[in-house]
Amino acid sequence: MDHAATDGYETARYYPREKLAESRQLRTIRAIAVSAPDWIEGTKSENALNSADPASLFNACRYAADLAQRKIGAWSDSNWSAPTSLLRECFLLMYSLDDIDRFTALVLSQRPNLLLLGAMTLCMPGAVECAKRAKELLGDEILIVLGGRHVTETIYLQNERTREPSAVRHHKASPGRLIREKTIPPIFDIVVSGDGEHIVAEIGNALSSCPPKALNDIADKIRPEAPGRWIVDFPAIDRTLISVGTPLRYDDMPSIPTIFGVSASFDVFEGRMTSHVFSDTGRGCVYDCAFCSERRAVTGGIQDIKGAPRRLYRQMRDSAMVIGRDSPNRGASAFVEDSIFLSGSPVAISQFCDLMEYDPIDIVFGGQFTIDQILRRKELIERLAQNGLRYVFVGLETFEPEEIGGMSKDLDKEVSSWQDRFAEALSILGSCGISCGCALLFGLGEKHASRLSLLRTLIKYRKTIGQPVVVSANWAVQHPLKDMPEGANEDYLRWGTPKGPLLKAFHRFGEASLEYPISGVTPPGIAEVEEIIKLLDELENIDV
Repeated sequence: MDHAATDGYETARYYPREKLAESRQLRTIRAIAVSAPDWIEGTKSENALNSADPASLFNACRYAADLAQRKIGAWSDSNWSAPTSLLRECFLLMYSLDDIDRFTALVLSQRPNLLLLGAMTLCMPGAVECAKRAKELLGDEILIVLGGRHVTETIYLQNERTREPSAVRHHKASPGRLIREKTIPPIFDIVVSGDGEHIVAEIGNALSSCPPKALNDIADKIRPEAPGRWIVDFPAIDRTLISVGTPLRYDDMPSIPTIFGVSASFDVFEGRMTSHVFSDTGRGCVYDCAFCSERRAVTGGIQDIKGAPRRLYRQMRDSAMVIGRDSPNRGASAFVEDSIFLSGSPVAISQFCDLMEYDPIDIVFGGQFTIDQILRRKELIERLAQNGLRYVFVGLETFEPEEIGGMSKDLDKEVSSWQDRFAEALSILGSCGISCGCALLFGLGEKHASRLSLLRTLIKYRKTIGQPVVVSANWAVQHPLKDMPEGANEDYLRWGTPKGPLLKAFHRFGEASLEYPISGVTPPGIAEVEEIIKLLDELENIDV
């Protein structure tokens, strides 16, 4: 649905006109959004997967930014009601604490009264440092809001149907609990768990008529009816708000490229500009692998799958339009950020292909599938290829699932080995003209010899068939995972890897940590990590 079709509804439903006029007369929202760093120092290796766009932040802030762009409510006069280039200057993706000077410069240039911090678990120490710096610079002028996957895993409802403050549970690593117990100072004024899209807008609307330090007044203005399943915690005043649980209407959500533009370009798409797109079918994966922070038991099941093909098609269309306008000589590409493309639904994938075939879009795209989905849905993969699929990323993890206690996604283990099925998947993808990338996950309890054998086999594949074209190495991290017992005793306030040789080596990886290995698994050692990196480099240096 286009913006024009929703203007009247959105204004009347979420921002009654009498409140809009009042908000405009009071305080102007000056907001910045920052993805906190997960490393204490250093820069990301050029050989590691990388994107300059803070896609998760864009996703969480898209509704508020859309209100600003459309001049609706308190956000209409904010610093986000600016051209795309200026709007993007209000967002920052930090990698390590070495980026704190960039953060400081952003705070001083924008002088925000609202700081939105996003953090995954390994980013928690970085979020603390950013919040401290912002308070040092602006004091009571700034309201600091912390959200992201770490908060959602540490502040949660034991039963989603019991939506009241007494039902809220706090993990030991909950930022709200850490403040109440005085483990950290009250640097996070608001902590948001769950769906953030409408809450970001609500907080800004409240702030427009209250000073940042008036936390009770701000809390009074946040409506439980605001869409989404969310918990908003005010630890300094010991007050917690719970939404009534009205589902988000993802069909009406604005698309990221339309609001924020496109600045990334993934090598696998050969020079094309690359947009991040979402089908919004869930917070995580449909499978339940025990080692994964996106497992179904933690993130929940599929949501709103019915409208997903249309949403994804619209975002593809918007991406092609924006790239064609802003980078007319580059060509358009997109990567679908779903944990699994359209949650792996054959019906949804077929409907998406129907849309692409009825009204084609000049775009190529990539997405994530499991190995068994590729084998079981060969015809759908072929059809997607005919409609622009050029890159598939799979979670290979290991060649020896039995060494790590099995994997939920290893559906056809009785048919053939995981390695043989991966080889078959590479063959299918290659025959369709689709490049394949894969993620490796070490530190799950596998033997070191198995790691080396895996990498040597991938080197052989790349030399003989030119696949996989991308390999992303990770070292398994124990996440809080709500009420799962494995991470229950950690507060996650230590940096994941301290300064030293291992930290330098881990910049070659995606996610990795010395301090937080998977429960019951020996932490990584520098010798084995360096041996892995040597083989990774050999693999990367093979021309394809």
